[in-house]
Amino acid sequence: MSRAIWQIVALALTLLMAPSALFAQESEAFNKLAQSFKPLIVAALPETLYEKTENWGHQVMVPVGVKWHGVRPQVTKSPRDHGEWRKLIISAQDLKRTFQVRIHDVKNVSAEKQTFKVSLTFQMGVYYDQQNWESGLRLWSGSVRARAQVRAEMECENTLKVELAKNGLPDFLLRLRVTKAKCSYDNLVVEHLNGIGGDGAKLIGRAVHEAMKKWRPDIERDLLAKANDAIVKSADTREIRVGFGSLLKSK
Repeated sequence: MSRAIWQIVALALTLLMAPSALFAQESEAFNKLAQSFKPLIVAALPETLYEKTENWGHQVMVPVGVKWHGVRPQVTKSPRDHGEWRKLIISAQDLKRTFQVRIHDVKNVSAEKQTFKVSLTFQMGVYYDQQNWESGLRLWSGSVRARAQVRAEMECENTLKVELAKNGLPDFLLRLRVTKAKCSYDNLVVEHLNGIGGDGAKLIGRAVHEAMKKWRPDIERDLLAKANDAIVKSADTREIRVGFGSLLKSK
């Protein structure tokens, strides 16, 4: 992202944080700021948020023939697919439409520090595939596509320091960081079952729910890490220096 854009964003935060700002505590002003961050966070979130396989590609040695050495038979073996294979892929889905961000609970801790909370919600796509193999023979397979709602709550803080430059104009040093975060998901809805019905549909539908439940801690940890990384990438954890002198020169 260009430095000029960061200067604009940092300057907006500066004005919001200033004690003399008329709307410093107005949630509407902060939510307008949140909307300016929305395209930055959307661009920073990767498409694949979580991927997990269990026993996928597992094989066992299976007798496939006999070789004779004189009168002595020797059984020959070869690797064959075997067992229950499971795969789960979670992706960000239609972020431009489903992604929402809100800034709230803004508090002035000191003259230089401010804390606030960021709430993120977006739709995730769920793809689950299961294949049951027995010594190279595929007994059954099925896949599911579903969707769910992701919710991430983050506690953040920013610090703002003002330094006077040699030309007498102020330079603002702004630092943003996430201090605590929690992620969850709900409203899991199955959208498509790979052309199967009856008992097979019930089986694969139950399987995806069980897989999501079993791997939920890992899923939420990875979702949170990706959301946190997107916040860090879009808001940056380094100090951002905004100098009014340089802004005036850029005009």
